[in-house]
Amino acid sequence: MTGPVIAGAVGIAFLAAGTQSLTGFGFALVMVPLLSLIWDVKLAVVTSALLSTVAILPLTVEIRRSIRLRKVVPLILGSLLGIPAGIVILDRIHPEALKIMVAAVVIAASVILYFAPRIRWEGGGVGSPMLAGMLSGMLRASTSMGGPPAVLYLLSREKQIEEFRSTLLAFFLPSSLLTVIGLTIAGRMTPEVLETSAVALPALAVGLLAGAWLRSRVQQEMFQTLVLAVLVFTSIGVIVSASGSLA
Repeated sequence: MTGPVIAGAVGIAFLAAGTQSLTGFGFALVMVPLLSLIWDVKLAVVTSALLSTVAILPLTVEIRRSIRLRKVVPLILGSLLGIPAGIVILDRIHPEALKIMVAAVVIAASVILYFAPRIRWEGGGVGSPMLAGMLSGMLRASTSMGGPPAVLYLLSREKQIEEFRSTLLAFFLPSSLLTVIGLTIAGRMTPEVLETSAVALPALAVGLLAGAWLRSRVQQEMFQTLVLAVLVFTSIGVIVSASGSLA
């Protein structure tokens, strides 16, 4: 483990945790593409999966009394089907191809997260909870970014922000725990991943506190737009670089 990787992981973990605490999304969207610029992308995915699970824990405790299990259980059952497929993808895909996949997911997720709140859904919403959970589980295990399918599904159904947030977090926690268990069984929780995660934990905790402090002091919409724009441009650079390596 080199000094630049450790320093980068600490700084990126702080930024990722701060972003999630402030805006309610984005830990893996920030961490995976940025960390993969200085480290092996598969190690970055697994490290993000582990750290994002830790970051979700205190956020879930906040909303524990407003959780509705009937809304969450179908999503979790779907993720049970998707997580093994995601682990297989992570295991077999070429690292540079995974970088392109990660960057593409980031760009797609950024577009969804920017435009979805502005869409007025008609009827009872889109998709099914099992399908959304399965896609989310597959993406979480293969790229650490399982949010977009669940976010899009819930945005089409939940009209209250607190209901949306509580259902999303209540799904993310068990899905993340199952992903970490699956990656551990598959032998992906290497000493490098554990070392990097341990070093980054203090920065993650400070980032969560910083995000909570900033929550009432900045315009969240402007911050979200800036973060998403940075992620899109960073991901485009990752795709160009990885495509050149594959050629």
